[in-house]
Amino acid sequence: MRLASALVDGERRAAVLEGADVFIAEDVTLEDAIAQRLDVRGCRGAWSDRTSVALDVPLRPPVVLCSGQNYHDHLDEKATPVPEVPEFFLKAGQTVADLDAPHEWDERVTTKLDYETELGVVIGRRARHVAAADALDHVLGLVTVHDLTARERQVKFSPTGFLYLDVGPGKNFDGATRIAESIVTLDEVGDPQALGLSTKVNGELRQSNTTANMIFSVAQIIEYLSTLLTLEPGTVIATGTPGGTAWGQDRELGGTKLTPPDCVPGVYLAVGDRVVSRIEKVGELAFDVVAALT
Repeated sequence: MRLASALVDGERRAAVLEGADVFIAEDVTLEDAIAQRLDVRGCRGAWSDRTSVALDVPLRPPVVLCSGQNYHDHLDEKATPVPEVPEFFLKAGQTVADLDAPHEWDERVTTKLDYETELGVVIGRRARHVAAADALDHVLGLVTVHDLTARERQVKFSPTGFLYLDVGPGKNFDGATRIAESIVTLDEVGDPQALGLSTKVNGELRQSNTTANMIFSVAQIIEYLSTLLTLEPGTVIATGTPGGTAWGQDRELGGTKLTPPDCVPGVYLAVGDRVVSRIEKVGELAFDVVAALT
């Protein structure tokens, strides 16, 4: 099942996408449906033609939980050691872009705007101190996520030339988080560790990998995060990006110039670019990069 949020007179409503049709619940948001474990199709509502319905991002969480440094080729392209536990950082909910909005390239924010396609995980059942073996029982579904990054905000150098990461500023700015139009329930996707993932910029393949190559699996990430805080229904977790980023080609910031097989070397995003993120069985999202409007 593909879960979404439709806009009806400016109000968000839980929805289900099926081919050319969409079911819209009358008085239930997707956040409420997840929290109450409701079958959206069993709610009061009606079917409509999909072309006549405006969609919003499916969820607007207060924060997005993120686990980075999770593919070996991404570590290799910046000469970073393998972490012992999942990396953890937060992206504010206000960074989530509107579904069809372009991203505004603004030199006041960054001139090194990087792309990162990631598998997103949506929690469906409250999770606290869960074992990896049981973690997927707490997953509602999966969604394609794009984590835009301001690299010169993230990668810093001390006065002595020591490189360090300042993740918060690099990951939090307007429009820095993109979430695809629908969440696919886990029963429809199957194994979250067997999904192809790619990024194309202007039709050129920049990232290409599979979730089988994650350092920490979805289940391991949930296990770890659930030891830190309670994962409530509707929580969105981004699970890291593979190699092929522009950072990997940036010698100034420690890039090693490695390029994934069949990909072209990464370049930071610029005005006029079109980015397409795709995850097998889960879906794709696309956006354009435009000049800052103000």
